[in-house]
Amino acid sequence: MRDICFIDKTFDNTQTNTYHLSIQISLDGLYFTILDISKGKYVVLNGHHFFLKRPRLLLKHVSEVIDSEEVLSSGFKSVEILYSTRKFTLVPQAFYQRGSLDKYLWFNNVQERGFSVLKNVFPKAGCVCIFDIPQNLNEFLSVKFPKCEIKHTLFPLVEGVLKRNFAFAQRVQVHLNFFRDSFEMVVVNGSKLIYSNVFHFKTERDILYHVLFNFNQLKLSQEQTELILHGQIPQVSPVYHLFKKYVKLTSFARLDSTFQYSYTFSQLPEHYYTSLLSVYKCE
Repeated sequence: MRDICFIDKTFDNTQTNTYHLSIQISLDGLYFTILDISKGKYVVLNGHHFFLKRPRLLLKHVSEVIDSEEVLSSGFKSVEILYSTRKFTLVPQAFYQRGSLDKYLWFNNVQERGFSVLKNVFPKAGCVCIFDIPQNLNEFLSVKFPKCEIKHTLFPLVEGVLKRNFAFAQRVQVHLNFFRDSFEMVVVNGSKLIYSNVFHFKTERDILYHVLFNFNQLKLSQEQTELILHGQIPQVSPVYHLFKKYVKLTSFARLDSTFQYSYTFSQLPEHYYTSLLSVYKCE
């Protein structure tokens, strides 16, 4: 994929202290968006694509992008950073104990040197997300954006969906958020989180297997459950057509109508960056 850069004509680089900055970092690339808080309008969407295999390589590429983007050196009113990793675990708040981050994460993940362990509270889901990030990347981001919050990419997907479903107690949905060779899967029943995981895939059949297996294990109806697709999956993707054969209510995600979006963003399908464009105030 090619890099992207969309800037609304109302964007004012002298007013960044009134704007919110959201950044998403993964092995696929670094993407950022800027929200004009007073207008409730997203005015910048920018993306630099990577094709990396290991998280240890991220610092070099991330630092190059951040240093090359002059606007990112501005002072923002608030900054949130989303980080994608398959090494994470969710712990119910009722069972969470401070000082045990490493034990929770490495109980079901392979530990590596040179990684920091972070946590986010998912208030609507009633759990704590614990995940790893390269230590040097964590330190770099903390210096560049001293007031930033680093969150797992599952945060806006889980909390945003639960927030929107508050008034729909019987709505069962499966949300898939796609990256280049992995996807996040979140299952909700109304405003309750039922299941969450991240899967690696090589082929379209791998994706279909993981999803249908979980439909079967969770006893989800393929006629009545909504399957909603987010992230880097083209509208002409064979995956979409495969899903339509097996899950009747398959569709692409839509942007949160609470906000406005620059006319320039219309050049991209809505579902490509729904997580990045919904992290602000999704609690």
